[in-house]
Amino acid sequence: LHHKTHWGIQALVDQFETNYACVGIYGLAKRILEGCLACHKVNKRQLRERVQGGRELAKRPFERIQVDFTELPKVGRYQYLLVLVDHLTHFVEAFPVVRATAKTVIKILLEDIIPRYGTIAVIDSDRGPHFTSKIIKETTELFGMKWEYHTPWHPQSSGKVERMNGEIKKHLTKLMVETKTNWVKCLPLALLYIRTQPRADTGISPFEMLYGMPYDFGLLVEHPKVKDKILTEYILELTKRRQELRKKGLVVQRPPLDISIHQIQPGDQVLIKTW
Repeated sequence: LHHKTHWGIQALVDQFETNYACVGIYGLAKRILEGCLACHKVNKRQLRERVQGGRELAKRPFERIQVDFTELPKVGRYQYLLVLVDHLTHFVEAFPVVRATAKTVIKILLEDIIPRYGTIAVIDSDRGPHFTSKIIKETTELFGMKWEYHTPWHPQSSGKVERMNGEIKKHLTKLMVETKTNWVKCLPLALLYIRTQPRADTGISPFEMLYGMPYDFGLLVEHPKVKDKILTEYILELTKRRQELRKKGLVVQRPPLDISIHQIQPGDQVLIKTW
């Protein structure tokens, strides 16, 4: 009956019970429905919300970063933006580039990121060819870095950098409207606004978490002054404050799960919804 009608469980049970009585008919109908490939492909299913795991925690700035390329309207030679987001502080770096290639990634890592923040322990990204090439693997091995790739069909893996791409484009659009200039020239100011905006989850800005003090917008706010204290005391106080601020970044990170939330094993066949 189900193969002809593709009725649901309760409809099958009700129809059967109009003529017959059978113990366990509901379980039988459920098994029949679970074995129907057409119903699995078409029927909407209310999936139970499961606990989401995360990555290993980042304990220092730029220990773990997420990277991505995003395309923008071509300005001169520039058409792409390489975006890098720190997992601990959410501090963002973004570079206008001519091409989205592996050589571009390596060049920026070696000339800008590593000299500025130190060697990165782990970099994670999608599986684009500019991140999976041989030169990427050789360079990361040379510097003792690890490159992790996001899970296919799971866009949440790239959520941090994808949200940042949207934020950057939003600020660029507003600045371009106000200044009547192109996105390349507006980028530094857009990054400043993003870096200095307090986050909802921590209550402080990425800039403050990284440097230990809020960005000085020229407002009448009392900030620590080197002249007010002995230099050594000031540095010790600043170091202590930075450590306290970064603890907030640790708290809001989602650690990996230590339990299994499904029974799917490598090699199992599964259905993937594509619409």
